[in-house]
Amino acid sequence: MTSVLWQASDGGSEVCVVERSGPGWRLGGTVLTHDDEQPIELRYAVTVDPAWVTTSVGVWVAIGGTDLRELPELGELWSGTTRPSEYRNCVDVDLSFTPATNTLPIRRLGLGVGDQAEIEVAWLVWPGLDVRPVRQTYTRIAERRYRYAQDEFEAEIVVDDHGLVLEYQGLWHAVAVA
Repeated sequence: MTSVLWQASDGGSEVCVVERSGPGWRLGGTVLTHDDEQPIELRYAVTVDPAWVTTSVGVWVAIGGTDLRELPELGELWSGTTRPSEYRNCVDVDLSFTPATNTLPIRRLGLGVGDQAEIEVAWLVWPGLDVRPVRQTYTRIAERRYRYAQDEFEAEIVVDDHGLVLEYQGLWHAVAVA
């Protein structure tokens, strides 16, 4: 089991736990942030198989002190046997409110230094909380550094020896890891 506490550039924070779950892994976290001066709590659980392929996703949100409510859209993509055609090639989920889900393709792809891969993901957009399929590119630029790109956005990501994000350029940085 590994846990990390991230600090966001907007003042938010997150605690994430990565632990064994059957033959695969489970990433679970709680993000505390704000929008329009309202406190927001986001919780998530993502389970992957031994090859780091996403097998289940759950996301819950509470805005301004309301009760946590589940966002079923992502979970439904992984719960059924048939996905809508636009999500058919989405192996990974990307929750835009956490750096944790960048670990999924980094672990799954196993890129060598200098290698690049383009993937399709189911992307949960924050703060709108809508889901859409998008293409992303991961390039391994050094032993523990990746360049992430989606549309016009690019950022460098620094990871530990296990692919867990330590620094997400301009957005998140780890302040404690155990």
